[in-house]
Amino acid sequence: MKIAINLLPIEFRAQQIRSASFYKIQAFGVTIILVMIFLSVLVVALRFLQSQNILQIQNRVSAEEQKISDLKNTQGSLLLLKNRIITISQYLGTTSKQAQMYQLITTLLPESFSVSSISVGKDGEILISGVVPDSSSLDNVISNLTSQSSNQDKISQISLDTISRGRDGVYRLSLKIKPK
Repeated sequence: MKIAINLLPIEFRAQQIRSASFYKIQAFGVTIILVMIFLSVLVVALRFLQSQNILQIQNRVSAEEQKISDLKNTQGSLLLLKNRIITISQYLGTTSKQAQMYQLITTLLPESFSVSSISVGKDGEILISGVVPDSSSLDNVISNLTSQSSNQDKISQISLDTISRGRDGVYRLSLKIKPK
């Protein structure tokens, strides 16, 4: 057992106890302030790291958005090309009434008929101007066009608009042909 003798006056001892408790409170306050500073530095560091991550993610998002807008432009171009290809394939796949009538008339006209002009309307109506050397060729042209077996029953009406005979004996004629 130890014996402790305290020869100091009681007031001095009370003052030391008070100052020791003040130092404890002061040390506790400094510790709290240091912890707060550490936490603040930690929060600022985390904020800085997160802002760097956010910037990287925003850059990636911007790059992806640019890719998407480029792909939208490409998609628009592809749709336009697709529609054009569909339209072209429709024209190639099916012949129009004008083309059918033109092909029919070119097969029906004899070689002796010299075509001066031929025009085909939207509805397939054909206007032909031409020259034939004699009356038998003229009869041959008219009979080919009017015969239902030779015109494949695709001609509904033939109008002889003008016919004239020159001094040289050549017949000039203008025909209007309407399809069925």
